Amino acid sequence: MRRSSLLLSICLVFALAAPVSAAETFRLETVDFSLTVPGLSDEEITVETGTGTVSFYHTASRENGGLIGTLVTVTPRCAVFSPAYTQPAYRIVAMGTDRAFLWRSPGGGVNCGPETLEDFVRAAEALSVEQLRRYLRPAKPDDLPVLRTERHLAYLTAEDGLVRPDDPLTRGELAEILYALLEADNQRSRYQGPFCDIPDEAQCQAASYLASYGMFTGYADGAFHPEAPVTRAQLAVLLHRCQFAPPVGLYGDTEPFADVPTDHWAAGYIHSATVLGWMQGGSDGLFRPEAPVTRAQAVTAVNRMLGRDAAQNPVGLGMSPWSDLTAGHWAYGNLLEAAGVLTDTLDAPFAPEADALPEAADASSFFSETGGWAVSGARLLRTADGGRTWTEAGSPLSVSVRALWAYSAEGAVLLGGGGDAPWMLLQTEDGGETWRDCWAGPEVLAACLPVEQFGSARAAWSAVRSVELRPAGVNGAYLLVRYTPYDSVYTLDLTAVRQTFLSPAAPSAALTAAAVS
Repeated sequence: MRRSSLLLSICLVFALAAPVSAAETFRLETVDFSLTVPGLSDEEITVETGTGTVSFYHTASRENGGLIGTLVTVTPRCAVFSPAYTQPAYRIVAMGTDRAFLWRSPGGGVNCGPETLEDFVRAAEALSVEQLRRYLRPAKPDDLPVLRTERHLAYLTAEDGLVRPDDPLTRGELAEILYALLEADNQRSRYQGPFCDIPDEAQCQAASYLASYGMFTGYADGAFHPEAPVTRAQLAVLLHRCQFAPPVGLYGDTEPFADVPTDHWAAGYIHSATVLGWMQGGSDGLFRPEAPVTRAQAVTAVNRMLGRDAAQNPVGLGMSPWSDLTAGHWAYGNLLEAAGVLTDTLDAPFAPEADALPEAADASSFFSETGGWAVSGARLLRTADGGRTWTEAGSPLSVSVRALWAYSAEGAVLLGGGGDAPWMLLQTEDGGETWRDCWAGPEVLAACLPVEQFGSARAAWSAVRSVELRPAGVNGAYLLVRYTPYDSVYTLDLTAVRQTFLSPAAPSAALTAAAVS
């Protein structure tokens, strides 16, 4: 190893700025990138370099293993998905036109006294992935595409009045799907890919763009083979790659599927896709990784990944614009959602005008053209005339309400929180006089929260990032829990979604919650 004051054969040249007392700032200049971190002095950090790497040590704890992390330059950037870099220890910091910059965490901590440990933690926070993404500047910067998750965004195309739900999904079609779901300014640029066999202009642009980031690779003959079917294993891999995230780790020695041994090239991705609920195996214990995936199966998996699963949506007859898709098809709702046919109006069919809501309403929900509920601060309000008049109902609320779903004049569910319970799901069946905690029962809690992935409800709650309650027509609502998947050592960039369909049960029964299969 050689210190940063040396000129390296890989042309990393450093200029460490002199310490500044008034406003401490760490500065690092290389031919590949520059890094300026305020609130951190040069004296606190020791920099060492290797071939394509820059390691940052906390100087005071250097002799006690004070490695904060290592920046790794990957060239070309399409190699970012090679097996060496698809481990949880690596997180992407920035993209250049011809290279990617990854942060490799050492895991564990540092063996030193309390005072030194406090300084180490402060330095590590200043060089966190979030800070590096903010302050690292590639010499030739480029975009890191972001996955779009908004509902009803169309990404599935159809031709000649046919959507072909049960046809195999081709590589060219999957490239178009992922290209439509990613957002970045550089998509406007024309990409000349390495493939020689894609006659369709849109597919060629999509495949070339994705290939520049390593999501797709060609075959040994240099061709893309756009008409080749996508296998189930390949789909599992691409669902992760489009998020620039590694798979969720597999713990233990048990192989989840008899036909996916641990040395299968996509084993980690297949396990992750099933743990996260995007894909499923068969009742026979097989995953069938080499089987082609149909267009209907593919959009269902994509929708589940995005938190847009429309399997339970009460989509009526006559919604399909295609002659080969009827309401009896198992993926009817998901195909309509993927094509942008479904709308917010179908989600909430009884949406009042803005002036029909009470002043300063925090949340509202109508179960008919005239009947609805609203919450304003601690007040629960109801209307029976379409919002012309509102009457205070029930007892004052003791939670801050984020969302409300009313399904009858007496029944409603609200999502709120307060104090030590930031996420509470409460239901009333007596017009708001009394409320019960929907998550008090372990079965309902397990359906809404990925407890089985964490081992305990407390651990699962600590990973929750947001909870959303949204209507699904007149007969139900979706509850979406967004969380960071479990990893014992590393922080994952992946944000997963657990989606649950809520529906009012028989009049005398409580709310039921069933995990979407």
